[in-house]
Amino acid sequence: MKTTAIIPALNEEGNIANVIKPLLASKNIDEVLVVDDGSTDRTAEISKQAGAKVLSLPKKGGSGKGNAMRKAIEFTDAEIIAFFDADLIGLEQRHIDLVIKPVQEGKAEMCVGIRVRYGGLSEFMLKIDPLLAIGGERAMKREIFLKIPEKFMQGFAVETALNYYCQIKKLPVVHNRLIGLKVIIKEKKWGFWKGFRNRLKMIGQMIKIRFMLKELKNNFK
Repeated sequence: MKTTAIIPALNEEGNIANVIKPLLASKNIDEVLVVDDGSTDRTAEISKQAGAKVLSLPKKGGSGKGNAMRKAIEFTDAEIIAFFDADLIGLEQRHIDLVIKPVQEGKAEMCVGIRVRYGGLSEFMLKIDPLLAIGGERAMKREIFLKIPEKFMQGFAVETALNYYCQIKKLPVVHNRLIGLKVIIKEKKWGFWKGFRNRLKMIGQMIKIRFMLKELKNNFK
């Protein structure tokens, strides 16, 4: 089945080529698509130079990660979709395979990559509740994403919504540890205060959607 790797990006000119190149080199990926979510830097230009297809969204400053992901799905006809964050550091073929192969081989309907962080926080959160598996590196059958209502496409809510949909539909999901894969922290990327505010905003969105999903489960019937 055709597999497309999608990279939602906003002002990632300094790092995005480091994510595109290993994805293009993967034998398990048919195309790499960057969704330029209203960047004001050279993200789109650099992505094209690196060999990726580019979908540029018009809204300056970004329309939100979930919306960028949805637009990308409409732009490709791939049966398997894999998402990768644009600020990854140290992406290697082993990480890509761990995310994509479980879906390609029919072992799972969705696979979520869990970055191994200091103190095992990500793995601890996963044990508490699978809905907290919010990794940006994930692969899935196309139809799963299309089942998510548009109201859950705001900000980072889409990742929790995808987890919830698979849970209530009892779809097989694999969580693979991505050892050695890191991201550029928000405070380093945007400066301390702006990065800190964005971090709080992201956490707030995920907490909000975590409670909304329980109240709005009828949307997923």
